[in-house]
Amino acid sequence: MVDRRGQGLSEVVVTVSSESGVSKPAAGGHAVMDQLNRAFAPGVIAVSVGTSVDFPNNDTVSHQVYSFSPAKRFQLPLYKGKSHEPVLFDKPGLVVLGCNIHDQMVGYIYVTDAPYFGTTQEDGTLKLKGMAAGKYKITFWSPLIADAPEQLTMNVQVEEGNASAAKLQLTRDLRTRPEPRPRHGDWEY
Repeated sequence: MVDRRGQGLSEVVVTVSSESGVSKPAAGGHAVMDQLNRAFAPGVIAVSVGTSVDFPNNDTVSHQVYSFSPAKRFQLPLYKGKSHEPVLFDKPGLVVLGCNIHDQMVGYIYVTDAPYFGTTQEDGTLKLKGMAAGKYKITFWSPLIADAPEQLTMNVQVEEGNASAAKLQLTRDLRTRPEPRPRHGDWEY
């Protein structure tokens, strides 16, 4: 995945599903979304349905993580250092996270039932292994992408024993990312 200038984009969610519809969804697992410097780290993760996510707070201040998203509604009471029980993400969809104390904190958990998925590295690449030969639909998502959703899918053919590659270049500029900035007088919990 590259932007309109050809630069790689990180933290882009890539999901791959079989065109025949016979792929088995990925099994649930475990993931971590930390809190550092008044931001979620990483800012975007992709997980399969049935994944439990830990939200440690390795920041110097307290946070109160929440989501009002239909795919997962939850709230973790104000905490610093200690951790809560992991949160189970049992429905597909986009989960937008916030902090009741620091309004600039926004994170994203993309919950998918696709059999193959991940997020891109700094150079915009993602390597997926174990795909059988066949036709696949690839979908890309990021909160920064301004291109129309129909421009963010493509079909690829994977041949037995051969590596396949797909590259998508955006046509519009990225949306701006609000950088976390402490406000004057931010409370230090």
